[in-house]
Amino acid sequence: MSSSSRSWQDRYGWLIIAFFLAVTPVLMYGAKGAWDGIRNRIEDWLPETFDETQRLLWFYDQFGTDELLMISWEGCTLDDPRLDQYKAELTKPDESGGEPVQWFRSVVTGPEAIESLTADPLELSKEEALARMQGWLIGPDQSKTCSIAIVSPAGEENRAAAIEYAYSRAEKVEGLSRDEMIIAGPTSDGVAIDIASKESLDLLNLGSFAVCITIMYLGFRSMRATMIVFLIAIFCEQLSMSIMYFSGQAIDSVLTLVANLTYVLSISSGVHLVNYYRESLTDRSPKESVAWALKAALVPCLLSAGTTAVGMLSLTVSQIRPVTNFGLYAAASISAASVVLLLLAPAALYKFPVDPKGWHDPNHGPRWLHVVWDRLSHGIYAMRWGIFLGSLALIGVCLMGVSRITTSAQLHDLFWPEARIIQDYDWLEENVGPLVPIEVVLQMPSASETNEEGLKLDEQFYILDKAQKALGAVDGVGASMSAATFAPEFPDPKRGGIFAITRRTTFRKIVTSRLDQYVDMHYLSQEGDENLWRITARVPAQDRLHYGDLMTRVRESVGSALADHPEITPIYSGSVPLVFKAQTEMLNDLIKSFALAFVMIAAIMIVLLRNVFTGFFSMVPNILPTLIAFGTMGWLGMPVEVGTLLTASAALGIAVDDSLHFISWFNKGIAAGVSRREATRLAYEHCGAAMTQTSLICSFGLLVFAISPFTPISRFAWMMFSLLLIALLCDLFILPAILLCFSKEKKPTDSETIVIPAHEDVSAT
Repeated sequence: MSSSSRSWQDRYGWLIIAFFLAVTPVLMYGAKGAWDGIRNRIEDWLPETFDETQRLLWFYDQFGTDELLMISWEGCTLDDPRLDQYKAELTKPDESGGEPVQWFRSVVTGPEAIESLTADPLELSKEEALARMQGWLIGPDQSKTCSIAIVSPAGEENRAAAIEYAYSRAEKVEGLSRDEMIIAGPTSDGVAIDIASKESLDLLNLGSFAVCITIMYLGFRSMRATMIVFLIAIFCEQLSMSIMYFSGQAIDSVLTLVANLTYVLSISSGVHLVNYYRESLTDRSPKESVAWALKAALVPCLLSAGTTAVGMLSLTVSQIRPVTNFGLYAAASISAASVVLLLLAPAALYKFPVDPKGWHDPNHGPRWLHVVWDRLSHGIYAMRWGIFLGSLALIGVCLMGVSRITTSAQLHDLFWPEARIIQDYDWLEENVGPLVPIEVVLQMPSASETNEEGLKLDEQFYILDKAQKALGAVDGVGASMSAATFAPEFPDPKRGGIFAITRRTTFRKIVTSRLDQYVDMHYLSQEGDENLWRITARVPAQDRLHYGDLMTRVRESVGSALADHPEITPIYSGSVPLVFKAQTEMLNDLIKSFALAFVMIAAIMIVLLRNVFTGFFSMVPNILPTLIAFGTMGWLGMPVEVGTLLTASAALGIAVDDSLHFISWFNKGIAAGVSRREATRLAYEHCGAAMTQTSLICSFGLLVFAISPFTPISRFAWMMFSLLLIALLCDLFILPAILLCFSKEKKPTDSETIVIPAHEDVSAT
């Protein structure tokens, strides 16, 4: 071979391999940094521009985040001496790291709260004190209790360390152990997500690797070809994590799916390339086969990477940050991985040629497979219109199911029922009280020298108590608390007489003396002539409440209690409005992102096929998998959560991958002058086996993650598994039928050959 005719793989192959080997340590460093930096903060899911987020940030400015842990154990009752001992341990600074750290700024126990309410100056009866604390620190049986630990700023910065400290201090109390501790609350949520998303992930990755290697080896019958594709896919996986790390993106558990997706898609493209290489070995030398395989795979692989990236980019219309970030970084990673594959795989195959005797198959595959493709092409041709019309009818049924879809962003949707955090939540909510907060802030004008029309303090408490009782009476609300909970009985400000006036004066004196305590307790904030009174309600995390309906009831009930006081403005905040907003946005995002992906990918298909009708209808087998899966969920009443949401547009982009390879070979056959049925057989023989292999590798490679304890990862795996297998069936049956229905045959001239062996490069005909 002369120097002028040498291929770029021959001239630069070793340089390319050396370059990728040199950057591998850098990518491993970035991947490890990304992995170690995984953090989950549910409150960061929505952008700051949303009213719900703005109100929550305003609430934090006024009252602090008030992050807390509810801590208890079996046998924790009001007379349990371990409560005081555990509190003493919990409030000690942590000196294990050398520098003392205070993880909790305050700890309150049930017995302390009862004692405070029954002591001077409130002097409530024990029965009244127990009633007021029920659902907060006291259980329904008025015996079981708990500790409420308010996390310090240091604890907010390192929640995992704060929770670990809470567990470890139990070992210092006689009769307690860390395994007995039952801990839940907003502070534990993100930490539990971190643990669940990382737990067993190393083993799951190894399982996925094993599955992919096994299926590839069974298909290739060559360990060298298998390892070339596998190692390139691992490189691309590390590359995706490094892109996120070096770009400064804070990584959450949803973003870890980008690496897994990049890995299996890299294998998918690699399998197509190796199959083209293997096919060419029958008539060409190993080195010549590399160039032929790259030529055959270049356009389909680039187009499939482009359409998949488009599907991912459509997710950036989402207002939910993890979804937006997933779409952006998945698109970047898949695009980068396609470039890596098309450079590195040909160089590796050229410098380490794969030429096993088993691949020299003069019949281009087993005879039975030829029979399958031939009969399939005949059958599809005969039934093409029935298949096409049946697929349209199926789309209609699925769309009806999609219209019934509901979404969910609740804590219980992030873990399996047997997860420790779910068990702890359920135990605490059944034995003590609910934990999911709704915050209502009443803006009240306060009477002063500069504001004579404001409300006096006893009037404010009377209204506060009335609003709190209205909130507590709402169906679904388990408990409520405000400064009124820690005040004496309220005299009616409208009642006259000396006795009533005396009572109001005494009441005003008591609460005035306690205003600083209410501020310290974060139930009061003062702005000029306005008092901001906080009412906190709790709803059970385990109840499948419709948060939209719940907030409607809350607004109606509180609004009714304030009907005679137009000067008072209620402001609603907390986790419940935020979760409801997230649920609403998830449904909107699902529709917007899928529609956008459909339009962009359909445009690509129309250009590729040079026919509007064929291009448009060729999208049918690509949208059907998503419509079938989500339509089934709608009909069955299964809610869509964040892990499932990610699959809709992703699957649409991925499904186009195999479609493009099939369409590419079908078009080559038509361009060469063969009949539509013969072009269909040609496409089956060139890429039918590779389509099957890639679908099995991707689907089963992802299915391994279905046993993850973090359910968004698990559901993502199950959905992608289902979608990819459905997509394979659609590409094998529905896509050929549509191409046969709408494609036009080229009239051959006398000089054109219309009978093409499966191994020939029809693009050159």
